[in-house]
Amino acid sequence: MRPFTQSAVALLAALAMTACADQSPTAADPVLAPSASASSHNAHADADIGTTAGWFDGKAVTFFYNKPFFCKGEPTGGASSGCVLGAEPSARPRGGNIPVVYVMTPLGFEPEGLHCPTVGQCINHPSTIDASRVFGAGAENLPLPAHSHIVDQRASGWWEIEVIGVTDPQVWNSIAAAKDLATVRTLQEAGNGITGDIPTNLFLFFGVRP
Repeated sequence: MRPFTQSAVALLAALAMTACADQSPTAADPVLAPSASASSHNAHADADIGTTAGWFDGKAVTFFYNKPFFCKGEPTGGASSGCVLGAEPSARPRGGNIPVVYVMTPLGFEPEGLHCPTVGQCINHPSTIDASRVFGAGAENLPLPAHSHIVDQRASGWWEIEVIGVTDPQVWNSIAAAKDLATVRTLQEAGNGITGDIPTNLFLFFGVRP
């Protein structure tokens, strides 16, 4: 995971304005099963199954979802979903290594073709998230922003969420054209128009399909 830097603070500040207008668990990490309460805050009309698009290895792929999201343990957060932006998870839906899906979030512009184009509405995603751990009171229950997804492997099951903000449309266009994580890493190293990786306590359950 990339460092949580000041650029991430700028991302979250912009996120608040917009909304209003591979890790292994340690021995101390509890492993919890998803509970029925998660579905009460499941976006997209509480649908049980569905799909979004995603990017993998230079291609557009399909993510197939058939379980609610998971946000448990500490920190509990102030969002109705229990999901927190800017904090590492203390509880995981299972043991062992969990792959990461990178949530690419455009800020200050609206590119076409977003994988989850409607704020607060995406299949088996939370509708809200708490971002107050970075920039304070008033951001405890923000609508989940519109975004796209990148993965670096083909897998099925639980995925850990990390957020990457993009503030430059040209940077976004480069990522959308390449459709791979290597391009994201190159752009992050350049350091303009894109943040580092921002942790969350959110996990999604889906399979990557051709």
